[in-house]
Amino acid sequence: MDDFGAMFLMENGQPFVTPQSTPFCLYGKYEFNSVANGTAQHVERNIAIDANYPVMVFVKTTNTAQPTPVIAYRIGGNIYIAGDNPYGQSFTLTAYVFAVFPQTLPPWGFAIWDATGKLVLTNESRVLTDLQTVGTPGDNGGINIDQTLQGSYAVAPCILGSSTWQVTNSSAGQPIIINITAYAGARFDGTNTRINAAGNRIGQGSPVYGTNTGMAITAINTAAYD
Repeated sequence: MDDFGAMFLMENGQPFVTPQSTPFCLYGKYEFNSVANGTAQHVERNIAIDANYPVMVFVKTTNTAQPTPVIAYRIGGNIYIAGDNPYGQSFTLTAYVFAVFPQTLPPWGFAIWDATGKLVLTNESRVLTDLQTVGTPGDNGGINIDQTLQGSYAVAPCILGSSTWQVTNSSAGQPIIINITAYAGARFDGTNTRINAAGNRIGQGSPVYGTNTGMAITAINTAAYD
């Protein structure tokens, strides 16, 4: 450690440093209520953001008994966010968007600029920290993740696996194949958050095939951002 300067510690006791780098800070928190879409409940939104800003998104849902799959990806200057509850349960989708973007100089406190002169951190910045891994990579990861955490958590949207179901068509007598994709889901009930796989359709008939990415889920405790 140098003999002079400044050091910042996070709540977990770990030092916070930005050596020639810019931290991800909260760009915005967005809440959307679902609307009926056939027999399902659906959310679909675009969030405008500068195409030059690196972005990370975390999502949670509330008010559902069944898991709701969520997705998020970037299309140029927009972040596309969607959620779909195939059980027809209405829900609220909350998205936390973090980005590397110029900060606003506060009226007082501290401020840090990078080598290019861009303001990257102030005492008012809400920095993305304390990422948590849910699940273990491998056979116990992916679609086999089912963990309940105390408090409010949001997950980085990802695909955990898929399954194929066969349903017999009673009128024609021919089998119908249904493909279901399993996404990461995070359901907050006001006290705890259940994180597990959420299918984009309801499985019917007999399962005939499945895949598991075996990946872990990245989550954040949203208490610092609510």
